[in-house]
Amino acid sequence: MRFLFFRATLIAFMGFSMLNADLNDAEKDLLKVQLDDINYQIAKLQKENDFNNNIWIKRYNNHRDFLALQTEHSERANEIKQLSNKRDEASKQRKALLDERIKTIDLRIELLKKGENSAPYENLTKIELPELPEVENPFAIISGINYLNDSEKILRDQRVRLESLEATIKTANDIKVYYERRDAIIKQLGGDVNSSEISENTSLLASLNTSQELFAIALGVQEDRFAENKVIVREKIEKEVSKIIAIAIAVGVVFALSIILKLVAKRAVKDANRLFSINRAANIATFIIIVFILLFNYISNILYFVTLLGFISAGIAIAMKDWFMSLLGWLVIVIGGSIHIGDRIRITRIGAGDIIVGDVLEIGLTRIMLFEDITLATYELNRRAGRVLHIPNNYIFTHIFQNYTYQDMQTVWDGIDITITFGSNHKKAQKIAKDIASKHAIGYTDQTRKHYNNLRSKFNFRAVSPEPRVFTFAHTYGVRVSIWYLTNSYATLSLRSVIGSEVIEAFNSTEGISLAYPTYTIGGENQSARELPIAPDL
Repeated sequence: MRFLFFRATLIAFMGFSMLNADLNDAEKDLLKVQLDDINYQIAKLQKENDFNNNIWIKRYNNHRDFLALQTEHSERANEIKQLSNKRDEASKQRKALLDERIKTIDLRIELLKKGENSAPYENLTKIELPELPEVENPFAIISGINYLNDSEKILRDQRVRLESLEATIKTANDIKVYYERRDAIIKQLGGDVNSSEISENTSLLASLNTSQELFAIALGVQEDRFAENKVIVREKIEKEVSKIIAIAIAVGVVFALSIILKLVAKRAVKDANRLFSINRAANIATFIIIVFILLFNYISNILYFVTLLGFISAGIAIAMKDWFMSLLGWLVIVIGGSIHIGDRIRITRIGAGDIIVGDVLEIGLTRIMLFEDITLATYELNRRAGRVLHIPNNYIFTHIFQNYTYQDMQTVWDGIDITITFGSNHKKAQKIAKDIASKHAIGYTDQTRKHYNNLRSKFNFRAVSPEPRVFTFAHTYGVRVSIWYLTNSYATLSLRSVIGSEVIEAFNSTEGISLAYPTYTIGGENQSARELPIAPDL
């Protein structure tokens, strides 16, 4: 430090002396050494700051070139205008050269315009941040976080650019000081000073200082704006997170209530089919409640939503009448409780005469799924069984539904008709048929008696005996014995086959009872054909 201070003092003293006296050779040599040191320091500063590739120096140089090209373009255009009236060969050649030069100038000007160089201060003031997002749903939280991160990155990058500009200005100022010292030494040595370098440096500093001032103001404005937006976005995110937590709690409460309801139903309801319907209804109600919770939280104008929903419903009612009626049918079926999962039902299509018999597999929002078992309907009409049938719910309004297992009823009346001759002992046949039917249907008779007592407690149900019944009627070819008994709703054909076969065997083996068949006379001889009519049922 002492050496540097001594050196600076010596230089200052020598400089003052040199201003008042001629320099000797030693003093000139010392000044030349200082001059070389100054040139070295200038080159060192330019190299350390990479002046050849410095973006700010390039912007200034390109803008300077842009202005120079515009000036030259104007001068060349004026010259061409002056030469346009001359017809000599030299003027024509000069004009052609100027035309080519103007084309080159125009091309360079266009290139400079594309490179942000024609107005070096304009783009410094255009610091654009992302658009402020509206955080009004869970997915928008990601947009809010991205806005904060992207904006901070943009401002951080711009701050680095501003620091780079300030470092360039500092270096240019240091170089200016060295230029001034160098020119002072050159003057002392009696040389000519190149004032263009200082002039160029002064112009550069003026441009850089203006850029720095505008850039700092623009960046400050954007940072203040981002600080305000940052608070707004964070408040919105916090509000949305609070809303999500509240919705999650509400949904959790709904799920908890649904689970409690299912547990209570599991303990209170013993019937598996009814329990399945309750669980299904609980799931649907849970889904609807959750949907409404979400709608009321994320639809800002609920009146607009209700109005829109009304128009949509009207459109659905008109354009999708059958689908809408199926939804109403589902409500009627589920709330009314006329049909449950597992019930055996029969559907008769009015007008078409079609008969569908099956077990209910599922009651959906728009259709009922049936499994088609082997029944009398499949035996006599369809000749097919084992299919899964899809019945629209709107059939409940337009067709006849018959439930064989309503209110836990598991039995149904079934009948067999057998015709005996007029000369047969019909009372004896009636007793035999009743004994056989009572023997095979006794379990179903006792079961039905209990269900009838339950129905009397719920409905105005008159007293009906569940015992098998046998009726006799006069028929065209004899006396028809009609046997009625209770059987399982899901296995009518099995018991029908057993009772029918046993009754026929008993009639054939009993004296005084003969099965009847149609008779007619052709050419004096009797011809016969057996007929065992069976009453239609399922």
